[in-house]
Amino acid sequence: MNNGKLLLQKVYTVSKKHGAPRLWLQHIVCETAGFTPGEDLFVRVDETNKEIIIQNKTFEKSEHVHEVSVSSRANRISGVQRPLVDTCGTRYSSILCVQEKIEINVYRHRDYSQVVVRPLRYRLFGSDTFEPPADERIRLLTVCSGAGIGGSMFVNTKGYTAVQEIEMEEDCAEVIKHNFPYSYLFNGDLRDCHTVANADVAFISLDCSEHSSLGDGGQGYFNNLVLGTYKILEAANPRVIFSENVPAFYESTAYQDLKELLTPAFPYLIGPIQIDSFDFGSIAHRTRSYTVFFRDEEDFDQFRVPKPPVFRRFKLKDYLDPKGTEHVWKSVEAWWDSFSKKKEKNNSWANRSTVKTFVDPETCTELQCIPARYRSQSASNSYVLSEVGSKWRFLTISELRRIFNIPSWFSFPSHIPVYRIYEMIGQSVCGKVITAFANEICSMFFRRHVKVEGGKKNQNSVGMDRDQTGQIGFVF
Repeated sequence: MNNGKLLLQKVYTVSKKHGAPRLWLQHIVCETAGFTPGEDLFVRVDETNKEIIIQNKTFEKSEHVHEVSVSSRANRISGVQRPLVDTCGTRYSSILCVQEKIEINVYRHRDYSQVVVRPLRYRLFGSDTFEPPADERIRLLTVCSGAGIGGSMFVNTKGYTAVQEIEMEEDCAEVIKHNFPYSYLFNGDLRDCHTVANADVAFISLDCSEHSSLGDGGQGYFNNLVLGTYKILEAANPRVIFSENVPAFYESTAYQDLKELLTPAFPYLIGPIQIDSFDFGSIAHRTRSYTVFFRDEEDFDQFRVPKPPVFRRFKLKDYLDPKGTEHVWKSVEAWWDSFSKKKEKNNSWANRSTVKTFVDPETCTELQCIPARYRSQSASNSYVLSEVGSKWRFLTISELRRIFNIPSWFSFPSHIPVYRIYEMIGQSVCGKVITAFANEICSMFFRRHVKVEGGKKNQNSVGMDRDQTGQIGFVF
């Protein structure tokens, strides 16, 4: 497609319908392309280039072209009809093979949209790269992007432009595309990502469930996610790589492997730096560790590790919805009855402290960590206590947005269920800490920019790092 911008690449496994390969363009594909229910599309099966091309304008040549209509399905949450294309036939069998992976690429240029479907093209030791449209801001790539909340905190500083996100969960990808409609999004297993945008800064937050005390411990990194991540970072060619994760991740073999792979190109490292968001002014605890990798020694020297600011400690009441907002309240007595029964069974939660479980908004200045499963009833969560003390409720999404410092412009599509929004926020990051790092990285770029050109290139075969105390050492 001439002048078309790549907005989405989705990878999935081909299924069959009526005994033939199924060409299925999901909601996120059709919405990114701007297809509308009832619209006629033109489809060309190109056996020479092994591609199926679907577009909203006629082809110059009519050979091997047929038409399909955009259908729709009403979303059960919002009731809105969302577009999709579901077609099958032996005409696709020369391109699509059942149970094999394909890639769906969405391009747009003004009112012209094109979807190109082809067998997954993947090279273990190579990737296709492209230069995103020119922008004076710092180009940001995020890996394991979640719902894009962390990336929004970078963009909200006004110093960054999102150029690519990589996320496996489809509903998270839909939230990303909703908030970053012009950025290139890869939706699929990151190990299948072979088209990467050049970036200045890469923000990675790999799955932490193996290492988190709140995780299931079952994910593991034997599936080569680290190798896939390195391949993406190598192709993106950033100046800075910023990593956020639970502290235990940085003691893992996975992290050591990633650091070893990165050190030749990124020999300068700061961290891991352990920070509790509570120390940066958040009312909720969230202990994470952060590392920053640099290509150039000058960037390494210029970067300043964020320090806890001087602030006034706010109370929970300052984050709550306006008075008069209706809430669903539950019985404190019933909660304690349930907790006592668990304790009698020697439940693992029975020995948890309940000091911060029910909190008074007028006096509370400290909440426990808000996890993805916050909507469960657990002593490890913090709940709002009623004025009389007999009722409790969950924090609302709007209240969590204020606690996590999520930008006001960031929103969730109407079809995302409430429980998933809670999970997405709970799996996200603290805005105060992420914004502090984003600002310091941006400041480093600006301070380097005003210096005389012609800095030194990396000459060292052995890398250097600076830890949380400021101690400089060597990376082996």
